[in-house]
Amino acid sequence: MSVTQKLAWFHLAVIGLTLVVVLALVPFLGSGALLGFMLLWLMWFGPFVFRQKPDDAAGNERDHGIERRSWVLAYTLYWVVFLLVATVLPPFVYGPGGAVPVWIVQVSVLSGFIIVYAIASIAILVQSARRARNVE
Repeated sequence: MSVTQKLAWFHLAVIGLTLVVVLALVPFLGSGALLGFMLLWLMWFGPFVFRQKPDDAAGNERDHGIERRSWVLAYTLYWVVFLLVATVLPPFVYGPGGAVPVWIVQVSVLSGFIIVYAIASIAILVQSARRARNVE
């Protein structure tokens, strides 16, 4: 398993843990459960835990191509989803003159981060699996 795949699994695990913690805290803390999103900071430690080996130049080139395509897909899908949700839902939920609560704005930013990293990680794993299958 390459370092890129390990990081993708690590990101998905952190996202899953964060969602479980936030959803478990909602009944007790209400909107205070948003503090559970602080667990997303664990993602920043991934590159320090999973380091690239400098002697794997061929693997690095393949992984860079996979990562590049994954991030393009992730940001493209994020903007499509974000724009559809941000422009279509508020008028139906809050009315044309309604005010959107602050916690909704906070959750939209955090959920956008989660969506981008989840899509990129899944795309990395899918492309790596396809590459491994094509090599065999």
